[in-house]
Amino acid sequence: MITLLTPDLGNITIRYIHFFSSIAWWGIMFFMFFIIFPVNKDARYSTLFPRVQRFMKIIASVAMASGILLTFVNTKFTVEGLFNSRWGQTLIIGAMTSVVVYIHIMMPKRAKTTPPSTSSSILIPSVYSSRKNTMNDRSKSQRGKISKIFIPWLLFTLLTIAIALMVSASDSLY
Repeated sequence: MITLLTPDLGNITIRYIHFFSSIAWWGIMFFMFFIIFPVNKDARYSTLFPRVQRFMKIIASVAMASGILLTFVNTKFTVEGLFNSRWGQTLIIGAMTSVVVYIHIMMPKRAKTTPPSTSSSILIPSVYSSRKNTMNDRSKSQRGKISKIFIPWLLFTLLTIAIALMVSASDSLY
């Protein structure tokens, strides 16, 4: 009975914390992309969005910290095993993928500033310049929409790949 309270209990506890926080992180991203974003198509986020985003940052931090801690408490871990085995290479790729997603979600969002439009003449606006500005504004807004749509899906896909790699690595030993 006393053997259950050895370092194995700590290792198992950290593994479960890492597993559940990683799945929660993925689940929150899934919830945001499939529930919150489609409901708020006109870019007016509900009061729920900032709360979910803050919670996701906390859960992601727990997942990252417990993953790092898990590396240090793993008694079978060696640097040679990390770089020279399929298990270690899977862990490295999964960890780097999740680090990319983590860094992106932890970065503060920059406020968009629009430069004032300049025209050659304030009193007599040119039809060509206004049409040119409208076309430029439209293409800029389309580029912004593509990146606003593409980046979250890319992050979700990367996090899904990271979790799949980590689950694959947890099934095998090096």
